[in-house]
Amino acid sequence: MNDRIEQEAAAWALRHPIARDEQADFEAWLKRDPHHPGVLLRSLAGLSIIDESLQSDHRFAPARSYRFPAITRRWMMAGTGGAIAATLAGMFGWSRLGGQYIATSRGEIRRLPLADGSVATINTSSELRIILASDNRRIELARGQAWFEVAKDRTRPFVVDAGVAQVRAVGTAFSVSRGADGVQVAVTEGTVAAWPSDSTGAMIILEAGQFANFSKDAASPTVGSAPAAIERTLAWRSGDISLENETLAEAVAQFNRYNRQQLVIDSPDLANERLVGLFKIDKPANFAAMVSASLDADVVESGDQIRLVRKN
Repeated sequence: MNDRIEQEAAAWALRHPIARDEQADFEAWLKRDPHHPGVLLRSLAGLSIIDESLQSDHRFAPARSYRFPAITRRWMMAGTGGAIAATLAGMFGWSRLGGQYIATSRGEIRRLPLADGSVATINTSSELRIILASDNRRIELARGQAWFEVAKDRTRPFVVDAGVAQVRAVGTAFSVSRGADGVQVAVTEGTVAAWPSDSTGAMIILEAGQFANFSKDAASPTVGSAPAAIERTLAWRSGDISLENETLAEAVAQFNRYNRQQLVIDSPDLANERLVGLFKIDKPANFAAMVSASLDADVVESGDQIRLVRKN
């Protein structure tokens, strides 16, 4: 089947029910090729299955690729599903839509209520665009991280475009983190569907406590279940850093994301020491004092640096 026909069908399916002013164009498209009606039906069926899976009470353990028995086995790999996945992100074109642009500075954590009743909690040094249309809700995450509490509205799917990955949700809560190495999707409540933006991989269904790591160099995401770890990594929502056997080097990297006063490890043997505790994000000096007491280290403050040095 011609890829162009698949993509056109997906675009019409996403606009269903067709608005009155588009009805003539829609009917003309249907008559243009005898394959069009059948391809459109597959697109509509695929979207229906996605929505039903997001509303389902079924449990997926561990998270896995979702198969669509009523459609060809390659549906999500190269056919209609691929067209839908690509179209969800690309049919309207972010640059042409405008929307609400949000950027957070270093150390800023913002809780943003949206007009549809959803809430976006945005982490430090993040950038996103929010577009709430009458038939869909779309977020472009250009960098950083946000946690979304999605208001349920089955008539308006909530889709996050994070570059290498797309996420679709209805009435749920999940985090999307976009960095230089890829994208992580982590679910704290309900169910989401996620898939690679290039449509080369299958869609996966993730439930509360599950995550997926997408990389531009990997054909499929790494998936798993780690509810406790997900909650710890989201401690930033309340202004905390939660450590559970992380190394000092990992902890310092977290603090330095939020603060202009940077922690520096001057003694290499300190870097691999492991820590447990809950610390305020904006109090690197307090964290350094704990390190001094528990790891036998000296703390030397100098301007915008707090240096950690192993005592002789």
